[in-house]
Amino acid sequence: MLRTVFLFGACLLCFERRKSKLGSVHNQHFKPRLAMFAVGIFLMTFGIALSCKADLGTSPISSVPWVMSMFLPFSLGDITIMMNIVMILAQPLILRALYVRELVGQLLTTLAFGCSIDFSMGLLDWFIPGSALEQWLACLLSIVVLALGVFLEVRAKIFLVAGEGVVSVLAFVTQKKFSLIKNCFDISLVTLAIIISWVEFGTLQGVGAGTVVAAVLVGRFVHLYESRLSFFDRWKVEA
Repeated sequence: MLRTVFLFGACLLCFERRKSKLGSVHNQHFKPRLAMFAVGIFLMTFGIALSCKADLGTSPISSVPWVMSMFLPFSLGDITIMMNIVMILAQPLILRALYVRELVGQLLTTLAFGCSIDFSMGLLDWFIPGSALEQWLACLLSIVVLALGVFLEVRAKIFLVAGEGVVSVLAFVTQKKFSLIKNCFDISLVTLAIIISWVEFGTLQGVGAGTVVAAVLVGRFVHLYESRLSFFDRWKVEA
């Protein structure tokens, strides 16, 4: 937990330096947006941890780290950090340009994200669903929580998580819609997780019906929050 707090503090310092060099648009409602960002990251990681405990398949973005954590001597958070660092390093190669502040921001967010996942897994260490009904209730609750976290993280407009960052770069380079690239990206991750699972275990582990449900419903719930939670519009960044 202390590591997570420290990393969020590093994010704050980095953004403070960044905002001092940018226009007033980026300075709007900084403190409430930072709070939204921090809460959003935690809710995202808690939703991921809850989906892992449900054992019906986690969200597409966490499917590869979750499967790999089952046979490697690293935690889910550690593998998430490693995978996201690869995504961060890939962005300037794809874009053929180096944007240091954004990449450093993504790196700090990735470190905090990974530490928060392990913290959330620790919080839910006691939770073991005893029936299929409890598994599905936990899975659906994880989707609701994860989507709220995504909504807050995106609405804060501070830093992107690495997965969204690489999708944004691919969408820009290919001149395709973000939603299309996001869908292709998620499908690729799930496919990779399935391949790793079959190679390592000879059966399907860590990917299941819950993964499909999360892929379909998380975006729907994010859209629902965008249309219903007008309370957060008071801190919207105006161009």
